[in-house]
Amino acid sequence: MSDSDIDDDFDGDFADDDDAKLVEEAETSARTRLSSLEKRRLIDNLLEEKRLEKALKDELEDLGDDDDWDDDDDWDDDDDL
Repeated sequence: MSDSDIDDDFDGDFADDDDAKLVEEAETSARTRLSSLEKRRLIDNLLEEKRLEKALKDELEDLGDDDDWDDDDDWDDDDDL
Protein backbone atom coordinates (compact mmCIF):
# COMPACT_ATOMS: atom_id res chain seq x y z
CA MET A 1 0.00 0.00 0.00
CA SER A 2 1.41 3.35 -0.89
CA ASP A 3 1.25 6.52 1.16
CA SER A 4 -1.21 8.11 -1.24
CA ASP A 5 -3.69 5.24 -0.70
CA ILE A 6 -3.56 5.77 3.05
CA ASP A 7 -4.06 9.52 2.68
CA ASP A 8 -7.07 9.00 0.40
CA ASP A 9 -8.74 6.73 2.94
CA PHE A 10 -8.45 9.29 5.74
CA ASP A 11 -9.57 12.23 3.59
CA GLY A 12 -13.00 10.63 3.16
CA ASP A 13 -13.37 10.14 6.90
CA PHE A 14 -12.66 13.78 7.62
CA ALA A 15 -15.23 14.89 5.06
CA ASP A 16 -17.81 12.61 6.71
CA ASP A 17 -16.95 14.08 10.10
CA ASP A 18 -17.46 17.59 8.75
CA ASP A 19 -20.80 16.58 7.26
CA ALA A 20 -21.81 14.95 10.53
CA LYS A 21 -20.90 18.12 12.43
CA LEU A 22 -22.92 20.24 10.00
CA VAL A 23 -25.92 17.95 10.38
CA GLU A 24 -25.60 17.99 14.16
CA GLU A 25 -25.34 21.78 14.19
CA ALA A 26 -28.38 22.07 11.92
CA GLU A 27 -30.39 19.72 14.16
CA THR A 28 -29.34 21.62 17.26
CA SER A 29 -30.29 24.90 15.62
CA ALA A 30 -33.67 23.51 14.57
CA ARG A 31 -34.35 22.21 18.09
CA THR A 32 -33.39 25.60 19.53
CA ARG A 33 -35.72 27.40 17.11
CA LEU A 34 -38.56 25.00 17.89
CA SER A 35 -37.95 25.43 21.59
CA SER A 36 -38.00 29.20 21.20
CA LEU A 37 -41.18 29.06 19.12
CA GLU A 38 -42.83 26.80 21.70
CA LYS A 39 -41.86 29.17 24.52
CA ARG A 40 -43.21 32.13 22.54
CA ARG A 41 -46.47 30.26 21.89
CA LEU A 42 -46.85 29.49 25.60
CA ILE A 43 -46.18 33.13 26.51
CA ASP A 44 -48.72 34.30 23.92
CA ASN A 45 -51.31 31.89 25.31
CA LEU A 46 -50.65 33.06 28.86
CA LEU A 47 -50.99 36.72 27.85
CA GLU A 48 -54.25 35.95 26.03
CA GLU A 49 -55.61 34.15 29.10
CA LYS A 50 -54.66 37.10 31.30
CA ARG A 51 -56.33 39.52 28.88
CA LEU A 52 -59.52 37.45 28.81
CA GLU A 53 -59.48 37.10 32.61
CA LYS A 54 -59.21 40.88 33.01
CA ALA A 55 -61.98 41.49 30.48
CA LEU A 56 -64.27 39.02 32.26
CA LYS A 57 -63.45 40.53 35.65
CA ASP A 58 -64.18 44.03 34.35
CA GLU A 59 -67.47 42.85 32.85
CA LEU A 60 -68.50 41.17 36.09
CA GLU A 61 -67.63 44.29 38.06
CA ASP A 62 -69.77 46.34 35.66
CA LEU A 63 -72.67 43.94 36.18
CA GLY A 64 -72.16 44.09 39.94
CA ASP A 65 -72.54 47.88 39.85
CA ASP A 66 -76.12 47.57 38.50
CA ASP A 67 -78.90 47.81 41.08
CA ASP A 68 -81.17 45.59 38.99
CA TRP A 69 -79.90 42.44 40.67
CA ASP A 70 -81.96 43.10 43.78
CA ASP A 71 -85.22 43.53 41.90
CA ASP A 72 -87.34 40.40 41.61
CA ASP A 73 -89.97 42.00 39.35
CA ASP A 74 -89.14 39.77 36.40
CA TRP A 75 -89.64 36.62 38.43
CA ASP A 76 -93.00 37.72 39.83
CA ASP A 77 -94.60 37.95 36.36
CA ASP A 78 -95.60 34.27 36.54
CA ASP A 79 -97.88 34.96 39.51
CA ASP A 80 -100.21 36.97 37.27
CA LEU A 81 -101.20 33.93 35.20
